[in-house]
Amino acid sequence: MEARTDVNRLPGENSPYWIQYPLDIRQQFRLLCKHGERVRLWYGPSDSIVSVVLEVRDNGDLVFDVGPDARTNQRLLAAPNVLFTSMMDGVELKCALGPLREVMHEGLPAFASALPTRLHRLQRRDCHRMPIPVGHAVHGEIPSSPQAGPRPSDRSAQRIPIKLIDISLGGVAFELPSGTSHTWERGLRLPECRLQLDDMGVVSVDLEVRHIADIHTRSGTVRRKVGCRFTRLSAGAENLIQRYITRLELNRRNVG
Repeated sequence: MEARTDVNRLPGENSPYWIQYPLDIRQQFRLLCKHGERVRLWYGPSDSIVSVVLEVRDNGDLVFDVGPDARTNQRLLAAPNVLFTSMMDGVELKCALGPLREVMHEGLPAFASALPTRLHRLQRRDCHRMPIPVGHAVHGEIPSSPQAGPRPSDRSAQRIPIKLIDISLGGVAFELPSGTSHTWERGLRLPECRLQLDDMGVVSVDLEVRHIADIHTRSGTVRRKVGCRFTRLSAGAENLIQRYITRLELNRRNVG
């Protein structure tokens, strides 16, 4: 049973995990509906019912199943504010729904609410890395000569293209281009890197090399994978990366 003292508190305005685009919010609820995930509707300090999302209507309204107890259902309908919580693939979903109203769904009573203006989506596994699927145009540019220590960045330095392998809020991994002459090792700095996230935009970040590994392919060739952490990540870049990771996860679930 969830502790109300934890779930009752919505995260602050500055949390990077808020989803505020209606299409993205609607897609999250459609996935909950498609997979029959359990949700909780909270209406008091320690009072809630377990429900499921029955439908996401074309106008954006959400339809939830009612509980087995009529009196509890009436208390939920009378609550001026209802808090929604759920878990999907280890990701916590949370938002304020406002008041619910009674509707009919396939001839049976149900609850309905307007689509929330924002949804908090928190990945419990810190810096969960998402692999970049084949066909996604995710690439970037890094300095051709990494720095051995924290020195001022040189915006005019020559750059080389890279292909990203995975991405998280903590960093990225990329395939080292063939023909790179520089000796790569842990601790090297990559200032002013640019990452193109499909059609979502470009972010500028500073990276630090954390590990290097050789990948042996079936053809017998050896590719070098470089894993890096972000040492500079603006709030805007963090929000864009979070939205991109959310898109990747939604696409993965839709395919599955």
